[in-house]
Amino acid sequence: MPKNQSTAAQSARRASRRGEKYTEALRRAATGDAPHAPHVLRFLAERSGNLYYLVGGIAAAWAHSGQRVLLLEEAEDYWRWSMNGVFDRRSRGRRKKAIEPATPPEPTTSTLWASPDGPGLLTRHSCMWEVRHPSQESDRGFPRTDRSPLTEAVADALDAYDLIVLLPRYWSYPDRESATAHVVLGEIDVFPHTDCRTTLPGPRGEEMGVPLSPEQSAAVLRERCLGFLFGSPHLPIRLDGVIWQSNGELPVDEDYLAGVDRDMNRAGLRPFGWAISERWPSPHRELPEPGRLRDLSFVQRYQPIAGRLRTALDARPARRN
Repeated sequence: MPKNQSTAAQSARRASRRGEKYTEALRRAATGDAPHAPHVLRFLAERSGNLYYLVGGIAAAWAHSGQRVLLLEEAEDYWRWSMNGVFDRRSRGRRKKAIEPATPPEPTTSTLWASPDGPGLLTRHSCMWEVRHPSQESDRGFPRTDRSPLTEAVADALDAYDLIVLLPRYWSYPDRESATAHVVLGEIDVFPHTDCRTTLPGPRGEEMGVPLSPEQSAAVLRERCLGFLFGSPHLPIRLDGVIWQSNGELPVDEDYLAGVDRDMNRAGLRPFGWAISERWPSPHRELPEPGRLRDLSFVQRYQPIAGRLRTALDARPARRN
């Protein structure tokens, strides 16, 4: 990104890449009528393995609607590459006298889908997000963490994309340095629509459970699926909303889900929608293959959620948490 360039000029350059005239776009940016700066979105989830299809579907829906979307993925674990040779397993954690140099993986970029007659684009870029410098120890004797690779990767992408989705190796921790928005992904194994079931006496051994109200179900979902957000002394963070994915067919109707959504909204968790998992036979921790991203029937499943999420992001300033 060019240094010392005004925000208006950056917006105008992005608009010109979409086919607009640079001078007109610059005039709109200067008067405050320009579109929002690119959003840098970070999904939060306790377990991310079965949620890659959901994130890929949302990103593909944005791309098919004419947006330029980047999936910025963390490559290998920085510890493996930057700490190679620092500790000797046989010496019980003692430092080696000689530190073997580590060679980090090279960044890779691939186009997952591109519109044949429009600006829509879905790109995947995989790179190191952070490194540790064994020669620069912190006060406690641990190598200092350097997150400049991620900062530079985001800065380089701001001028070319409308949305940047961060895909770290571990999704449960907020990213206050780079993300401008955070959305929670709640993964549901068993939907809580009844309380504990009991076996009745008799030859049939029927199981009965007292139905829960939508408000009770919402409370159970918050405790069961979102507890990871409140279990550590993290600094306060603004959550833009929640998306639910069920790993099985939902046992309730749309009216019941609407009641759950109303209670989530009351609790400060704006609901963006419900999805059924593509867990089987989808591979663990892998995005949808390019063939699925081109399939309109696949993309259409995620268009309602993607549309509501994009509207919510555009309704707020793209600022850092």
